[in-house]
Amino acid sequence: MKHTLFAMILVAMMLLAGCVGSVDNDDEYDEDGTPPPPVFDGETPAEIVAVPHTEGCDSLSSVHCMLPFPSDAFLRADESTETGWRVNYSANTLPASGSVDIVEIPALNRLDGMSPSTEIMTAFAQAPVLTDVANQHSIATSLEDGHPTILLNLNTGERVAHWVELDARADSPEDTIVFIRTLGPLDANTAYGVGMSGMGLTPSTAFAAFLAGNITDAPDIEARRDSLGDLVTALDAEGHDESNLKAAWMFRTASLDSMLGGILSMRADALDRLGEDGINCTITSVQSDWLSDTENDFRLIKGTYTVPQYLEWQNPPSRISRDDNGTPQFVENAEIPFTMMIPQSLADANESGPLTIFGHGFLGQGEYYGENLVHGWAQAYNVPFIATDLLGWSYTDVDTIAFGLFDPSYFEHQADRLQQMLVNHLALARTFGGVCANLEEYENDEGTMLVDSRDILYMGYSLGGIYGASITAFSPDIDRAALWVGGSGFSSFIERSTNYERFDEGFAHSTAYPARNDRAVLIAVCQQMWDASDPETWLQFAELGDGDTVTPFRFLSTISINDAQVPGISADRSARASGAFVLSNSSHLPYGVPITEGNFSEGSVIVYWDGGYDAMPETNAAPPMADSGKAHNEIGPIAQVNAMVEHFLHTGTIIDTCDGPCVFDYDTDQAEW
Repeated sequence: MKHTLFAMILVAMMLLAGCVGSVDNDDEYDEDGTPPPPVFDGETPAEIVAVPHTEGCDSLSSVHCMLPFPSDAFLRADESTETGWRVNYSANTLPASGSVDIVEIPALNRLDGMSPSTEIMTAFAQAPVLTDVANQHSIATSLEDGHPTILLNLNTGERVAHWVELDARADSPEDTIVFIRTLGPLDANTAYGVGMSGMGLTPSTAFAAFLAGNITDAPDIEARRDSLGDLVTALDAEGHDESNLKAAWMFRTASLDSMLGGILSMRADALDRLGEDGINCTITSVQSDWLSDTENDFRLIKGTYTVPQYLEWQNPPSRISRDDNGTPQFVENAEIPFTMMIPQSLADANESGPLTIFGHGFLGQGEYYGENLVHGWAQAYNVPFIATDLLGWSYTDVDTIAFGLFDPSYFEHQADRLQQMLVNHLALARTFGGVCANLEEYENDEGTMLVDSRDILYMGYSLGGIYGASITAFSPDIDRAALWVGGSGFSSFIERSTNYERFDEGFAHSTAYPARNDRAVLIAVCQQMWDASDPETWLQFAELGDGDTVTPFRFLSTISINDAQVPGISADRSARASGAFVLSNSSHLPYGVPITEGNFSEGSVIVYWDGGYDAMPETNAAPPMADSGKAHNEIGPIAQVNAMVEHFLHTGTIIDTCDGPCVFDYDTDQAEW
């Protein structure tokens, strides 16, 4: 009641501009410009607590403008949206860099809430003591009564499982970020409350004043007084008594329409323009025996295919062309490069193999087939591979990403190219399953068509294993995918990857963002732009699809334990996001993921293989660069792993080839190819 009372007093003060009673000193101000406290008729002067505040910031934490994150301090009411809210980052909200004074990203304020895949974080003047707090290995304790942290679904009243860690990259013990790690995506269009109790913490000035029932001079605190009061009441009912509460805040997640409305409109328009068979493809070169040290190279075909484009222009940096409402607009039909490889095994067997789209690695390119492993897969599996660039994280995007370290607005360009990438792959499947399904270049000397485009498959490795789920969900022509060493929730795992380290020094440069907390917050903000293409958004459609828009699909996810490039927590997230099962003999059984035996064909499956590699840091500290590719790369040629993947691609059934626990020895278990 005390929260409500003071809220009523505050509103009256604002509406009547000081007419509720009298004000001492005839409205004279102190020397520092602070107005005197109001005196209400017959009452003790109300205490107004001075709180450090900057317009466009959240005053609940004095450590950083954007902490806690995410927060409803950065939302405004908007009846035109599905959630009734809209993101409201001011011109000064996002941290300035050493090169750019004002960072504005227009795409963010089109959203009607925060990312369901968001990182959750805050900071205090001192680091919290995490004794008896859930970590990666004790997640279930986060749901117990008395746990120091709570993540509460305010729509349902249910507690949400999570784990907690300190920022291992912090500049100093003071002001260290504490992360509340979700296990996968939160529900869309949902209100969440966060509470933190005990842990040796001291609440911020603003939060302490609120708990004491005092009015502050921070407009954003007073505007949320009622909602904060309701949250504190809800947390109290869950055992977080306000006498021990150190921090609490709310946020609302965006609706699926807000996150996917734009890209789904691109998809619908592209499918309409592509028709049932695609538009066209053009062959520019055909090579045979292009590698001197292998017999797997029957034919390499290069060319272009026609794709509806929504980017303002093709070369990066480039954003999606949008109308005044933010709806993507068709720009032109563009010719996009592709590369197809037909293995010698198909030519020798005089038979066709299912066309398989291949997804390349981080900052790679679709036309690069220099790795013998790719030829080995094609030869062993009897499949022709076709590939194009994974725009957004391809070799052509390196400069845009580098620019983004100094001016984060460039990440809008990068994120938009990821969305166009999905359209490009949709068109790839449709075109080569249609108008370019039976080209004479696919024939061997016997006149046999070696490429079977009736059932197009997908296989991706590393980055291709990550975004393969998005590509498969986005395309109505692909229903099965083999995903090697992938995951989901890009912002939650990026700092745990050795691939991040090539950018870390530049990101921390004095001309970029030397303050650690700035970098941490910006990575979290980027997730709001990545959501439209992140597999975590699309994996939720794997089992049931989404009406007539997204069709169901199945995948086999192959994970290497102690991977330094795509960390295991991202694989865990992808399994939970999709409702996949974990194979019973898997070397890791993630919390909350159901278990299945082999000979499984009813859903998707994730399998963790242990090659005995050195353990990676469990924190978000930089993983060791030495031998960083071992666990990530050396699982690729393992015979028993490939037997499982090959069988799934050809039949859709997951068989258990582990022969007991899913382990391997790189030196003895490689396939002959």
